[in-house]
Amino acid sequence: MRVITTILLLLAAGSATAQCDPSIHMFSIPYEKNSSYFPSAYSSKLDAISEEHKGEDGYLLLEFQVQEKQRSDELRTYNLWLAQRRIDRVKNYLTDAHFAAPVVTRILTAGVDKRRDISVSWCPFEKTPSPVRLAESKEPLVNGKAKL
Repeated sequence: MRVITTILLLLAAGSATAQCDPSIHMFSIPYEKNSSYFPSAYSSKLDAISEEHKGEDGYLLLEFQVQEKQRSDELRTYNLWLAQRRIDRVKNYLTDAHFAAPVVTRILTAGVDKRRDISVSWCPFEKTPSPVRLAESKEPLVNGKAKL
């Protein structure tokens, strides 16, 4: 029973992940080594996104890539912590600026390049909802209910 519950939860979580066309990438925010503060010039770019997409249906996707192979587990832990601080700084800036759209974040942990930037993308919501499909049962009904 636990195995079935776990599989169902994984399937549900997989369908809730953010999907965004990479061609909608707007810009990347670079960071200095060992710093979680982004350059002030990017504040105006973040403000422009808020104005540009005001009233549009979509979300902002922030992605940070961490190298897969590190010299030690301690360094990997530090880099993951720093990646989260960098993303949190951008999210806090957007919150303080009253950014209206949802913000989705991802830390990609299988990167091959040594990078220190957050990728910023605008992802519009689909205009037409996906049709809902219900499974049909071939089992006969007993007292109005499917026999399991």
